[in-house]
Amino acid sequence: MSITVQDLHFSYGTRPILTGIDLTVEPGESVALVGVNGCGKSTLLRLIAGLLEPSSGRILLDGAELASLSRRQVAQRLAVLHQSLPPVPGLTVRRLVRQGRYPHRGPLGLLRESDSVDEALELAGVAHLADRVLDTLSGGERQRVRLALAVAQDTRILLLDEPTAHLDIRHQLQVLDLVRTLRAARGLTVVTVLHELDHAARFAERIVALHGGRVRADGRPADVITPDLLAEVFGVAGRVVIDELHGTPRCLLDAAL
Repeated sequence: MSITVQDLHFSYGTRPILTGIDLTVEPGESVALVGVNGCGKSTLLRLIAGLLEPSSGRILLDGAELASLSRRQVAQRLAVLHQSLPPVPGLTVRRLVRQGRYPHRGPLGLLRESDSVDEALELAGVAHLADRVLDTLSGGERQRVRLALAVAQDTRILLLDEPTAHLDIRHQLQVLDLVRTLRAARGLTVVTVLHELDHAARFAERIVALHGGRVRADGRPADVITPDLLAEVFGVAGRVVIDELHGTPRCLLDAAL
């Protein structure tokens, strides 16, 4: 399922955040949104998810106008992995993941669960946590459970807002590896907001860098991540080398500008 953003503008009150964004994400593509804090990465993700309304412009999901779709129809097309979940005391992993099936309610509101919940738990590697209460899980475990919730929703688009936030290095790599595995297994279109450029280069096929409310660069990691980009978009002086093991760019940061 594709995503098309056409001449998108968005402001908070009188403060413009995004100006004239044009972006197309092809079916099955993995795209990382990068940029400094406040550049509009998460805002763009929330606009694509239908959680915010643009000031002007269009968003299409596989050719269908996002503005014309009901919340249920949007939820049948895309799943969003937020940075956190609201606390629900006593909620078990299985009960949470089961919530992902609600966009697929049948006649009379009956839940079409079938084997989707168990499959989502298995794919996300949290089947052994199914009966655990969420409050007892580690940060890395909770993030994998949130991924299971998104998988259970059974959509073709997955939007992730900083999925590695507040995780240690080991769990960051586990979560990003899991997203890559799920994408391959389900043929998902994935758009991820990431802070770490090295992670973006390694785990995404394409990088879109935002700066000043606009798309500053868009393309393959090797083409996008350059010393000029580090200086202009991130305000740092640095060098870019190629990782011999993975064949992807890595940033060596020297100084703030």
